[in-house]
Amino acid sequence: MTQFISVKFKDTQTRTYTYANSGEPVAIGDKVKVPTKDGWKTVKVHEVDLEQPSFACKTILGKVETKAEENSNA
Repeated sequence: MTQFISVKFKDTQTRTYTYANSGEPVAIGDKVKVPTKDGWKTVKVHEVDLEQPSFACKTILGKVETKAEENSNA
């Protein structure tokens, strides 16, 4: 089952972005990797279990488990 989440790229932002998660469920405050035009970025989960939006969503690349993983950008 796909989980729809919203994320923020910076804590100070008010704008959120919606992504799909087909893997292990994530929770508010978790850090996840998301694809961007410049590779992937680490972002913080703002909301979880959103209704499926009417637009297509990119899928997260996975949950960030370690500090080293958070700081590397493959």
